[in-house]
Amino acid sequence: MHNFIITTIIPVENIQLKKMNKLVSKEIRNQITNLKKNNKSGANEFINKTLEIINCQLELVKDQYKDINPLMFELSKEVISSRPSMAPLINTIGFLIHGLKIVNKNSILLRIKQIKEEREKISSILMSNFLSFLTKFKKTTLKIMLISYSSTIIELLTQYDKNDLIIYVLESRPLFEGHRVSELLSNKYETHLIIDAAMGKYIDDIDFVFIGVDSVLEDGSIINKIGTYPLAVLTKSTNAQVYAICDTFKYNLLSHYGYEVKIEEKPIKEVYNKKIKQDLLKVHNYYFDITPPEYIDGVISDLGILTIKEFIEEVKNKLPIDWFEKFIKS
Repeated sequence: MHNFIITTIIPVENIQLKKMNKLVSKEIRNQITNLKKNNKSGANEFINKTLEIINCQLELVKDQYKDINPLMFELSKEVISSRPSMAPLINTIGFLIHGLKIVNKNSILLRIKQIKEEREKISSILMSNFLSFLTKFKKTTLKIMLISYSSTIIELLTQYDKNDLIIYVLESRPLFEGHRVSELLSNKYETHLIIDAAMGKYIDDIDFVFIGVDSVLEDGSIINKIGTYPLAVLTKSTNAQVYAICDTFKYNLLSHYGYEVKIEEKPIKEVYNKKIKQDLLKVHNYYFDITPPEYIDGVISDLGILTIKEFIEEVKNKLPIDWFEKFIKS
């Protein structure tokens, strides 16, 4: 994912993402609830939905010069609390509010305009880097394996001006996002939809595994759809390489400041929909896993084609980071 239903980050006890429940309107809070329940959107879609929510709240502000710092603070807390591990949401909020001396309707609207321009710039550079990566290989047909739904990867592959790729898509249980991916990509490429357990049958023929990213952690580990970790481990035994595809907004600031990351279990009925009659039968359902950095060959991003270590160092120099430590402690 990335990347669409996101893992839950369970902060240590001194993080207080409390809801103030005073300034944010009921209508906006309902939209934030829908954001929390959304299990179909990719990271870019979440960013756009977040900006829409903030725009809706600003429309309720009549005086464009009124200080709305308390409102923006509460709204930011509400959005982050809805998807606390969604790194792009945290970084979107950061770009909106960091360093603002005057927080009013006008200043936030200007920042929204700037962030949209920044996202377009990032998308364009990432596209250029991705195309540069693919075109440097002389092999007539490259075979690519994908897992889960990544709006970024779908967009990049759709815009690639050749059809000399063969795509293998894992079904991505339990929500079967791979079905949607294979339907979209088969409009352009020969596409093979396979069950997750069949990854080993096809991996020897694969040139590259492209994985979306829900979050890049401070140590270089990557949170993505469950199955990414074993897929990356398996790929190490072949001639194929694993490349994470993401942009700077995927760097997780909670992880940066040393807070605990925990993958949340989801409803077991998605895996086993019968009534459990045996006390010793335990059913588990996780949407995400964590892949250690040693299984990632590189990162294709708006910062270039880098190692995971290089990517993190570049991100730290580019992203506004310091604001977040003060934000979570306030």
